Amino acid sequence: MITREEIERMLKEGKDIDLSFEDLEGIDLSNLDLSNVTFTGSNLKNANFEGAKLEGSFIADANLEGANFKNANLQKTVLQRVNLRNSNFENANLFRTAILVSDVSRSNFKNAYMVRVRLEDSKLTECIFDYADMTYSNLRGADFQKSSFIRTKFSYSDMRKAKLSNVWFENVEAEEVLIYGRKPWIEGSKAEVNYSKIMPSNYDD
Repeated sequence: MITREEIERMLKEGKDIDLSFEDLEGIDLSNLDLSNVTFTGSNLKNANFEGAKLEGSFIADANLEGANFKNANLQKTVLQRVNLRNSNFENANLFRTAILVSDVSRSNFKNAYMVRVRLEDSKLTECIFDYADMTYSNLRGADFQKSSFIRTKFSYSDMRKAKLSNVWFENVEAEEVLIYGRKPWIEGSKAEVNYSKIMPSNYDD
């Protein structure tokens, strides 16, 4: 199993690092610049990415269950067909991040910056999105059942075909949201629903 020290040495040498299909369970990669590291198919269960930089990375078919991304920079990162159950994204930068066709259930996105995020067809049940900023995002087809949105911002986003049963909405900002049917957030929220006026700017990206 490769160690943090070996990865740090390769980073200092300026190499592009391929850790595909490696067993890295529980590894501490906190505060490292991992933007050029490939993790396709890797086992990263319970890995610590706190404060790490993964900007622009592509991660597919990896096991990231229980991973810690607190305060990490994942902007423009693509995570596809990954297991992210029970992961922590608190205070993370997820600007223009794409988490596609993935299981992210029971994860924490509290206070995360998620503007223009893409979560199409991912499972995000029982997640915490309290105080997160998800404006201008593509949330189409995502499964948010039993998740919490307290003071969350998701104005100008596409929530069509999203599963929203037993979701807790409290004091959300949800103006100009594309959604099928009646708005599910509670009265008193700052919310206006528009069915045809807007599309999220990253919808066709």
